[in-house]
Amino acid sequence: MAHLAGNSGNFVPALPEELNINKLASLSTEKQSAYLFAWLSELHKFLNYLDGDGVTAHQIFVYNQLKKLCNVNAVHLTRTIRILAGRCYYEVFSKGDRKVLYDTLNELINLMNTGKSDKNIGLKFYLVHVIGDIYASGGDSILSMAAHGILSSMRLIKGSSGNSGYRAAIYKTLSQIAGIAGGFIDESLCRDIWKQAKTGTTDKSAFVRAAALDSVREIFRRAPSLMNTSDLDSLRSLIIKVSDTSFACIRESAAKCWAVALSVACIVQTAVVEVPAKKMKRPPSSSQASANIEESEAATSTASPHTTKKIIHHSTLSYSEALTQLSSAYTKSSVTVRTRTCIIGAYTEFFLLSGPILIEENYRAITKNLFDEILSANNIINQRSRKLSARRHVVFLMNDIIGQQILGEHGRTTGALVLVNDFLKNFPAVMKDQYEPSKHALTASLASLAFLIENLGSAIIPNQKVISDALIQVLQHPNYTVQTYSAYCLRAFVLQVPAQLNQILTIIMGILNRDISVLKSRRSSNDVASRCVGYSTSLAAVVGVASLRPQYASMDLTSRMFSMATSLLKSSGDVELQVSTAQIQVAWRLIAGLMSLGPDFVKLHLSQLLLLWRSALPKPLAKDTVLEKNSLEYSFLLHVRECALSAILAFLQYNFKLVTGDVAKRIVVMLQNTTGFLNLIISKRIVEDPMMRLLPTLQITDFQLLVRRRIFQCYIQLIDAQHGDGLQADILMTALSIFGDPDIDSPNTNSSSLSSAIAVYTSSSDSIWDVSDNYNYGVSSRLRGFNIEKFSFEKNSLAYEEEQYWLMKDSYNSRLDQSLSEPTISSLEHDYLYLLQPKDSISGIELWQSYPKPLNTSVVDYALELFVLLLPVQTEKVQESILEQTASFLDTTSSQKGNSRKTAVFVNITIAIYGALKLVNLGKVKGKGSFQNESCLKSLLEMLRSIVITDEPYVRLLAADAIGRICIIGGSNFTGAQVKYTLDEIVKNRDPKSRAGLALTLGYVHHHVGGLAAGFHLKTIISILMSLSNDPHPVVHFWALNALSTTAESAGLTLSSHIASALGMVCSLYLSDTHNEECSSPLSADLEVQFSTVGAIGHCLDALINALGPDLQENAKNRELIGLLIQDLSLDDNPQVVTEAIRCYQHALLFAPQFFDLRTFIFKLAKCLRSSNADLRNAAIDCYYQLARNDVRLILSYAGKGLESLFWLSFDMTPNHEGLKSIMYTWISQTGISEARKWVARCQAILVRSIPRAHKVGTNDPMDISVEGSDLGDEEVESFAAAIDGSSDNDDGSKKDGELLKWQTRQFSLKCLEEVIRMNKDSLQNLVPVMGDMIRIAFSASTSPILDMRLIGVKILDDILQNFGEVPDPDFDDSALLEQYQAQIGSALTPAFAADSSPELAAEAINVCADFIASGIVKDVDRMGRILKLLSSALESCVAEGSEIVLGDLKNMSANANVMLKLAILTAWAEIGIASVEKPFLLDVINPFVQKLAPIWLSSLREFAQLRFEPDADNGNRNELDGGAKDIIMPYYEQAWLKIFCATATMIDQNPELVITTIESKYGGHSKKSEGRKTELNDEPAAFFFVMFGICFEALIKAPNGDQLAVRSDIPMILTGMKKILRPEICGVSIYEDGIFSEIVDLLDRITLTEDHECQEIVVGILRNLCCNHPSANKSVIEELARGNGSKNAMDQMLELMRAVMMTISQIYPSFTEGQALAVNGKIVDEGAVRATRAAMDALKDMIECFPMITKPDLYAVYLHLVCNFIETRSCQEKVVPAILPSIRALFKNSVAFCRNADGELYGQVLQQIRSFLAMLFSTLDQLSQDYSQDGMNMRRNCLLCVTVVLTSCEQILSPNDFLIDNCCAAMLEAFSNSELIPIASQCAKSFLITSSHSSFTQMLGRQLLPQLVAMVTRTELTSASGDEISAAICDVLVAFIKSLEGERIAPAMSICIPAILYRLKDDMESSQPSDLRRQLVELANIDAISFKSVVSSLSVGQRSQLERLLRTPSSSSGYGYNNTQSPSIQLKTDFGF
Repeated sequence: MAHLAGNSGNFVPALPEELNINKLASLSTEKQSAYLFAWLSELHKFLNYLDGDGVTAHQIFVYNQLKKLCNVNAVHLTRTIRILAGRCYYEVFSKGDRKVLYDTLNELINLMNTGKSDKNIGLKFYLVHVIGDIYASGGDSILSMAAHGILSSMRLIKGSSGNSGYRAAIYKTLSQIAGIAGGFIDESLCRDIWKQAKTGTTDKSAFVRAAALDSVREIFRRAPSLMNTSDLDSLRSLIIKVSDTSFACIRESAAKCWAVALSVACIVQTAVVEVPAKKMKRPPSSSQASANIEESEAATSTASPHTTKKIIHHSTLSYSEALTQLSSAYTKSSVTVRTRTCIIGAYTEFFLLSGPILIEENYRAITKNLFDEILSANNIINQRSRKLSARRHVVFLMNDIIGQQILGEHGRTTGALVLVNDFLKNFPAVMKDQYEPSKHALTASLASLAFLIENLGSAIIPNQKVISDALIQVLQHPNYTVQTYSAYCLRAFVLQVPAQLNQILTIIMGILNRDISVLKSRRSSNDVASRCVGYSTSLAAVVGVASLRPQYASMDLTSRMFSMATSLLKSSGDVELQVSTAQIQVAWRLIAGLMSLGPDFVKLHLSQLLLLWRSALPKPLAKDTVLEKNSLEYSFLLHVRECALSAILAFLQYNFKLVTGDVAKRIVVMLQNTTGFLNLIISKRIVEDPMMRLLPTLQITDFQLLVRRRIFQCYIQLIDAQHGDGLQADILMTALSIFGDPDIDSPNTNSSSLSSAIAVYTSSSDSIWDVSDNYNYGVSSRLRGFNIEKFSFEKNSLAYEEEQYWLMKDSYNSRLDQSLSEPTISSLEHDYLYLLQPKDSISGIELWQSYPKPLNTSVVDYALELFVLLLPVQTEKVQESILEQTASFLDTTSSQKGNSRKTAVFVNITIAIYGALKLVNLGKVKGKGSFQNESCLKSLLEMLRSIVITDEPYVRLLAADAIGRICIIGGSNFTGAQVKYTLDEIVKNRDPKSRAGLALTLGYVHHHVGGLAAGFHLKTIISILMSLSNDPHPVVHFWALNALSTTAESAGLTLSSHIASALGMVCSLYLSDTHNEECSSPLSADLEVQFSTVGAIGHCLDALINALGPDLQENAKNRELIGLLIQDLSLDDNPQVVTEAIRCYQHALLFAPQFFDLRTFIFKLAKCLRSSNADLRNAAIDCYYQLARNDVRLILSYAGKGLESLFWLSFDMTPNHEGLKSIMYTWISQTGISEARKWVARCQAILVRSIPRAHKVGTNDPMDISVEGSDLGDEEVESFAAAIDGSSDNDDGSKKDGELLKWQTRQFSLKCLEEVIRMNKDSLQNLVPVMGDMIRIAFSASTSPILDMRLIGVKILDDILQNFGEVPDPDFDDSALLEQYQAQIGSALTPAFAADSSPELAAEAINVCADFIASGIVKDVDRMGRILKLLSSALESCVAEGSEIVLGDLKNMSANANVMLKLAILTAWAEIGIASVEKPFLLDVINPFVQKLAPIWLSSLREFAQLRFEPDADNGNRNELDGGAKDIIMPYYEQAWLKIFCATATMIDQNPELVITTIESKYGGHSKKSEGRKTELNDEPAAFFFVMFGICFEALIKAPNGDQLAVRSDIPMILTGMKKILRPEICGVSIYEDGIFSEIVDLLDRITLTEDHECQEIVVGILRNLCCNHPSANKSVIEELARGNGSKNAMDQMLELMRAVMMTISQIYPSFTEGQALAVNGKIVDEGAVRATRAAMDALKDMIECFPMITKPDLYAVYLHLVCNFIETRSCQEKVVPAILPSIRALFKNSVAFCRNADGELYGQVLQQIRSFLAMLFSTLDQLSQDYSQDGMNMRRNCLLCVTVVLTSCEQILSPNDFLIDNCCAAMLEAFSNSELIPIASQCAKSFLITSSHSSFTQMLGRQLLPQLVAMVTRTELTSASGDEISAAICDVLVAFIKSLEGERIAPAMSICIPAILYRLKDDMESSQPSDLRRQLVELANIDAISFKSVVSSLSVGQRSQLERLLRTPSSSSGYGYNNTQSPSIQLKTDFGF
């Protein structure tokens, strides 16, 4: 954002002007409040900005100005003004000097005491409030006035009876005074406050009662005189009494009050007392004397000889006694559910106040108290709903509070062991007096243990043995609930310790087999049957882990389980009924568990399963309607069907891919059969005999419900799988009657327990939500407050998140309060299929709402969902009939059931209609139905209109939303009619709740219809909603504001004309005293407490800001008003209001960043970051993320290092918070490169530093109970910041009473480091200086006891090796940087092969070993040490036949893990093999193992090919793939095959004989030794060829898209490997078969057309090899015809290959195919294209030689045509033509060789081609003679080079009398005349003259060229610079020519050349002679001294004199000179410095 870089000084607040009372009085009433609000806001902002000295300087001014407020009309001293004034006083006296504190307080108190207490209430209200804030800020300086303030405040209570807000403010002031001075107030005054507060707890207003309880809390916290047993008992009675209320604020205050009192009572007090001294008969010995010394050192020598001082420690209550006080109150039979909720809140606060250390010390006492004293109490366990509620409360305390928020990693581990040793291991009791936990205690302990295991993760591994033994031991418990929770805990344990999977499955299966044997015997009992069911449940839950941890799974065990299940089903008919019941239940549960393995396992047994299901769910026969059976038999039949349906449901949930149309039809038939049978039993109305029950706890009606639930669930799953077509409509009517018929109170109409529950609770409940019978009149559990659970069509198959309505809070207290509105309590034992859900990873706090619902409620829920799914797809007539029936249910009231059942029906039908409309709105319904009929819409609307005016707020909201959705379907006219109807109803209906529902209707109609479609009604809707917002009734104005927010969110820009008025209204409402909880009416205050209007104002303000958008920058007035409101809302005491303020600020910064103070806002966010309120914390995190995305550095610079520490501490609180992770990753993305070293230091500090344990939750002192997050400067943050900076005093990173951060936090810091390393891949020097630190970090993590830490540590090592392996040591250039860390790296890998390691970790460690060796850090094999030994031993273990892989101590792994490790080992060696191509020293590493590696590499490729391409093979040799193992191990093969393939191909290419012989000897086939030429072909390919070739071919076919074997970047590697295996000795001739050959060519053509130049280059090489290795290559046509091999077909194949190569050229240069020599897209050809072109031309050159002689002339012509195109294309001159010159030269040499063997006709054709090509070159040179452009010069250079190449290559076949000689000489001379062409001309001339003796043609060329060159030297104008350059170049040519001569030819040549060289000498001074003359002459002298002397002697005297002077002159470029004193001499053998 732009403002982030700006100067924060723009937002420095200024001191406001003096408060002008006269100006204030002159304003209107509304503006007076706004003026005061603005003035006080500016004053508070200014004071908040100042430091202590600044506040002191302005103290008098502020004092005088605030004093004026006492003279303002009390009407304007509203809540907002009172709060702002109090904040100003707080800033003044908390930061500044307190000189005027006494005068200020005294003056205000005296003013408050003036007049009667019931007069001038407004002013006294204001005074009471500010006096309390003054005491809170500076009361410790005026303790003497505390009593005066208390008495004055208490005196006002009598006169406050007419104003509840006033009374609450008085109690709040008492709390503030007592909180500061409580310890200094005398006992009598404390008891007066205590007495007055108890009176206040009986007030009519809930707000006042909560305030009174807060004052009680402060008294008990600060007054030690009240800490006695009687007062605590009195407080206990008070809490129990006041907590039985529907107001959450009272329960929260009561809980905090009691928790504080108990915490203070538990504080150990220290006192010194005098005790009489004991008389000693004799002096004690020295040892006895030392033993008698007191543990304290209080004894003093000054004491009396008859007394001794002693320190004693005492407390009012011990910790256990405090817990007993809470538990005894909870278990009272007379307390209500609300009271119990309050007591659990007290538990919560008490535990949070205790802190981690105290909790760990008393963990055993806590568990005993909760499990034994609460859960096992008789008053709790004698009623089902009370028992479930208590269990939920206890689990909440154990998990959410203690486990999640208080305990650290050590505490969780200790707690888990306590649960195991004290509870699980004590069942069953083996000794007489041994403690045996109850089934309820075991259930809670298992739930708590499961949570601890999930959060500890792999940290639980050191204790895995004791935990697994205890869990298996508990499985034998006969109670079904204990069994279910045992299975749940066991599954959680195996998820975290998957190595135990097979062992646990084996043990349980063995026990189950034993018990089944016992069950079949006559000595069995019911306990044996129940144990068998428990074991089967555990097996079903645990076996599903195999699909989440496949590398640990054993398909053999799953197959055995399936066989056991089928055998039990088959034998169930041969045993007694009870035994058969258990067998069937066990069998179907095992099958249901196996269904969770997924389609890969199930598809193998699907046909058998369908037969089993069909036999278990037969069609009812006609005789069944006649035959009568007893209830036991019917129960058995229902039981069988329910068990089978459970397995079908599991099949549908986890194997929807297998649900084809045929399978779905079969299942539907089974469901219809079951429905018919169920209806038959219901129609018989069977009377059950209690003595003939199938299961003791279930009646026949329960079995009916179980079957009905499964039927509904199966139908829902079928519809979700798109197989719901054709379902009968009668199931719809059945579903409707279950949830909508008011005369049916329960699906279980014969349930006596339900009837008794209703009788008990109907009279005592205030609302339907207060019924605690766990059924609640059949209301659906989908409605959770203002949230509604998502339907199946909304849920993602992987994960989904419930939508949270903004009113729904997320805090500990809100969770407890929410449980009161959800009386149907979920629990695991309600449906065991919940245990099969694939919940992987740590889920944090498990929401109890996700657990299965009670049976009755679940039937209602599934019936309702089925109704939602089926209703929209019915025909119009069916819909009309159903809706008519639904409307009749709404209109019917049963006199027997009263209004509660009707309310439940209202709720259910509303949810059903809402869901159906939502389904239609989402477009999930196609075709018929969809509510398009007008009569259907009318019926729906009439029902919703009657529901929307109901008293239930949850239902009103849902109905209003549904009306908005139905308007989408109805259209514009329908919408207009509904808006008009709603407006008319608002005018007519004066009921507040009805008007609230109608207001919501207007908001949702506009919200769903949209801003454009509903724009016509916007003005009307806004005006009505604004009018309703001003309504004084809290219900009306709250929901009107909510509706206004909903409207603004959807209006967008259309709302712009209404925003100003809406903002003004929001501000006026905020400043009024009628729209907050401090209003005078008790009823209104109570309603405001429940639904905060201030929070609604904040929500509405946020919607208006979003509607304004960027226009917020334009209107300064609106912006300033918004700023003031946000500032004030952000300081509110209500977390919900602060949350809305944060969102307002966040969006304001998004739209107008430059107008808001970012620095101040960041500090406000920091205070919320560690709040216990999740909503507040999440809002702060979201806002930080938005800010960090723009500039994280600026955010950190504003907040300092404290914010960084807060981030890490907040992450430690919630390690799975995605928002915090996003902030961290954003931080890294912006600073990972620039601050790389800081990040390394930061991550290192996170690993080793600790935080004080006493402060992990909050303060450990109950005297300072702070419920909100700490400031940036608190102790914990400061200590942690010091730890990160490395400023801790302890070098080892530990602190006293400190604990490391959670391992999840440390692991995340390692992931951050991993990301930093990845980001610096191109900037490695950033991290080189901290390499030692990174190695230490990786070593520390790799050797951690936490398995996940080890894994990330090894990955970091791997990243370091991959990125820094080739970086040299900055101090020693010849050594690698990492060489010095070899020992640390080797040691870090050792734990990866320990017994407690994992296959993933071992595989990663193997990869590290390979990377270390392949990187070349150590090149000497003998020095590779431990790392190479690890790899070699791993290979030996891998090669061994018939044995599992053993790596160190890691052994006994599953078959899948063995496969994974085997492939990891082979991949590691493959990487080394691939790297050996570029690093030859690795050959010494891999060559000794080639004979072992090659066969096993090929074996793995063969296995991969079978897995990939033979999925249906079943030849008896694939047992390891049965049961779904194929898809488990396939990813491992897919990840490894490419490297193994490339390594195998590389080894074949490097050492073909050894590799081929080794492989063939192992797998058979030909093993031909290379004799003669190596490319001799075999008729058959090598045995392994088609395996490798097939995989490679398949990968290339599917690489770009589809089912990918490889990604696009892998194609070059695959092609390279293919090139290496397409060798004659490997592929034979089989690839030249027509079908295979055409496929290969087509594939290569596609790659050429679609891939880059790198791939094209490799493809060209493959094509070249295929052609050159062709069986018909180099064979004449006559030979082919004689052999009868079909030369025409062979010729066509070779020509096809040649065409493919030419297509590469045409792909790179498309202009060639168009006959135009143009540039490639007008751009310069890149390096890749140049390489591909060079390869293509080389390939064409080689391929031409493979053709018969008769075709070669034509192919030569084609080649030369391509060369001509290259020469004529300007873009090819710079790079392409020079690159292909060697290929051109080789081609012409081949053509010369061809001509020697060819007949006259072919000879003439080739010769003519050569002459034509040369003619083209000379013609091009002539055309370009006047072209001096850069491209022209390049073309002339290339033409000269081509001429030279052709003439020097074809000299043997060219005639000496050819006219080409004259053209060549002319071209050379022309080139010498151009200065830019002189170098190339010189080189060409040298080539011609040097080769002049090779043939008659070159001899003639030299004879003509040499004289012309000599003549050119003599003709050149010597005065010109270019002439001198030409002369020098020609002289160099002459010197080179003489050097090439031998013998007698040298002298004549010198005689010609030396005079020409001397001709260049000038007559002036020698210093001006050309510098190269001396060099040239010296070179000539060195060639032949005698000839040189002879020629020199024949020179004239003048020439010799010039030559002598030239040679005597020292060269300027020489390092040597002549001494002038020496005699002149010429040393002919000297080079004179050249």
